[in-house]
Amino acid sequence: MRPTLFQRGAGVFGGLVFLGMGLFLLGLLGSSFVEALHLRLQPGIPFQVAGTEIVTADLGRSGFDLVIRFREPGRSELGRAELHAADYRDLVVAQRSLAPGATVIGRRLPADHPARLDLVEPGFNTLLALPLLALPLAFASAGGWMIWGSWTGRIRPEAQKKETSPYVTLGAGVLFMAMGTLIVALLVVIPVVHQLRSRDWVATRAVVEMSRSVVSRGSKGGRSWHPEVLYRYEYGGLSRRSSQIRFSGGGSRSGTGSFLARHPSGAKVTCWVNPRDPDEAVLERGSSWIQAIGLLFLLFPVAGAYLLRAGWRALRQSRRHPLGRGRLGPFGLRRL
Repeated sequence: MRPTLFQRGAGVFGGLVFLGMGLFLLGLLGSSFVEALHLRLQPGIPFQVAGTEIVTADLGRSGFDLVIRFREPGRSELGRAELHAADYRDLVVAQRSLAPGATVIGRRLPADHPARLDLVEPGFNTLLALPLLALPLAFASAGGWMIWGSWTGRIRPEAQKKETSPYVTLGAGVLFMAMGTLIVALLVVIPVVHQLRSRDWVATRAVVEMSRSVVSRGSKGGRSWHPEVLYRYEYGGLSRRSSQIRFSGGGSRSGTGSFLARHPSGAKVTCWVNPRDPDEAVLERGSSWIQAIGLLFLLFPVAGAYLLRAGWRALRQSRRHPLGRGRLGPFGLRRL
């Protein structure tokens, strides 16, 4: 029986959704990977640091900028470059490695950014991110297969009654397990580990130096709000600064307004300082609503575990009974 026009259209639409998601993620990851790799291939340029300063980023973006003034060989005038980071502490660490008078190797993309000098030597983090490209490639491949099969009629309604290869089920189980585990680790496990780690941190008085609301606009026009602060505290006889609010992200317009009302510029607040690393501090150690949402993604590894179990049993049964006797079960797996 040939598929109807509605069935073909539904299959093509589903394939377009998967293909669009895959291409979008592939563009985000691929563009940054190609630029980092291109930068890696450029010759190194030695320069001498003249001075550094950490400032608040422009109103158009959140975070902070480390302004570096440097002198290139053969030039008398000072050059200027910036390193951007969302966490103030990250720039403090970078500032220590860029002490005045230090010689650092930078790289430049003369064709794309003739005035830009990347001061941080690009390492092998880009190569470690290569496995991340497997996810968007899987989405794009699945979408292309659905579009081709639905359009040409290769995916027929009665095909659902045919036996599914155990390797397909095993692959789907691995994909669900990997996606769910990664999301739960980022949204739940890592913040909880930080919360447990901060139980013995020292309560310290701090003064809020900067407090503002940052609006992020998505690709589809949506907006999200989150607070941004910079507070100063003293520990070990030294004055230090931090911008970390909590260990997990997430924010809303009402929640941001409530937080900023409690932490206006000039307010005296309490922060929690890591005694083993006094540059690390946080304002709130509790949980946030984003962790509760992250628990919902536990359904992904549960579904992945079920698919792995079903695929493994079907694979063992197919090897034990090569003639394939028995009736079909869920997902087209044959029960013996």
